[in-house]
Formats: sequence, C-alpha cells, structure tokens
Amino acid sequence: MNKPSAILSLLAAFVSLSQAGDAILPYNAFGPQVIAHKLIGMEWWQWDPHGDSNPSSKYPIKIVVYWDQTLEATKKFYPVDRKRKKDYRYVTYKDAVKHMEKAVKDLEKNQLDAGKVRRGLKTLKTIKTKTESGRRRVLTSAPHTTGHTGP
Repeated sequence: MNKPSAILSLLAAFVSLSQAGDAILPYNAFGPQVIAHKLIGMEWWQWDPHGDSNPSSKYPIKIVVYWDQTLEATKKFYPVDRKRKKDYRYVTYKDAVKHMEKAVKDLEKNQLDAGKVRRGLKTLKTIKTKTESGRRRVLTSAPHTTGHTGP
C-alpha cells in the first residue's frame, strides 16, 4: 500500500471510530420502575432474582445509551461486573429518546413529576449534540480529508 493510501485508510478508520458515542444515565432518568422496567429491566441488580425487602435500598444501576456502535462493542467497554457491583443496561439512542419522550407525556398526563425524565432526555440530547459537533470540528480540521465519514 502506498503512503497516501495508508494515510487515507488510517483517516477512514479514525473517522469510523469517532462516530461512535454513548452517554451514561441513572436508572431514574427513564422514569419510575413501573414505566422503565420493560426497556431497562427492574431497578435491582440484574444478577439477583428480586430486590431487597427494604424499599429504601438503592442500586447504582447505570444505563448506557449508545449510537453509531454495536451493542457488542458497548458491552465490551462497559462490562457488567457482579463482584464490583457494576450493573449496566444498554439502550440505543433511538429507543431511549422514544421511551423518554413517551414517559414525559404519560407522567404529565397523570399529573406526576416528569422532571427527572425531562432532565435526563435533555442531558442525553446535549451529549449527543456535543459529540457530533466535536466530531465535525475534528473532521473539518483534519488536513487533506476526503469527506469520507465511514469505512
């Protein structure tokens, strides 16, 4: 492979990798368990058959919302680890936004507090926008780019 081809190949690989993105949100950003469990599971450790009998028990479950990458790649980067109590759930950006927008409408319709979901949705959209605008800055500042955005 000649030098210009090698550079273009490396650039294409970089661009492809830089398109991937994710955001980590708390469980409650998807609403109360009664609304969220169908998408992200119950609000207790996924390796336990049930939650604690103490209703004030808290589980630091993290929801990884990802885009432009595979579920497998996301799981490798954020692996569930029972020993270290790292419990991740994985949701595509499209599914997360759809769920959160519906949850806000349903909560407000029933005169319930939708603030956490609304803030989570705003945070998610902001992170994705910043990721994409950062990627555009990288691409536009790269010397001799071909405008190619994928492999």
